[in-house]
Amino acid sequence: MKIAVKDANVFIDLESMGLLDLWFQLGIETLTSSFVVMELEDGGHENALACIRAGQAVEAVISGEEMAGAFADFQDAYGGTGLSETDLSVIYLAIRENAMVLSGDRLLRTTAEAQHLEVHGTLWIMDRLVAERVLQPVLAADRLEALIRRTGSEQRYLPKAECESRIIRWRRG
Repeated sequence: MKIAVKDANVFIDLESMGLLDLWFQLGIETLTSSFVVMELEDGGHENALACIRAGQAVEAVISGEEMAGAFADFQDAYGGTGLSETDLSVIYLAIRENAMVLSGDRLLRTTAEAQHLEVHGTLWIMDRLVAERVLQPVLAADRLEALIRRTGSEQRYLPKAECESRIIRWRRG
């Protein structure tokens, strides 16, 4: 079974679209770090936290010693990456568990790819949900369209052209 390590922004995107529960129907074991959980708590993302508390996504604890070692390794390899502690925890956990990374954060994705990790984001998840017939294409289009129209503090940053392409394709059926 494939394992995925989720970053906070993917939890938030799926929660915002009301699709978080559908992800778990794909049968991909889902992990996240305790650092991501703290970020979700700070943002008040109760639906995402409920999935973690229910064991649908597993909160993996990374010791301070492990994080210090990971930080030192990245400092040595890259001379510093600018990654947050949370982002580093996602990459470290994916390496440790031989898992793919699910994130929309550009720096995290680029760094994970440099580590030869499989990396995907929200649009890939939606593609999988539609392909596996867990989500109807028209509903996927509606939810994605609503997500990209958010503004202010609720604005989500996804590639506009890719979103619009999917919305058109999904509306056609």
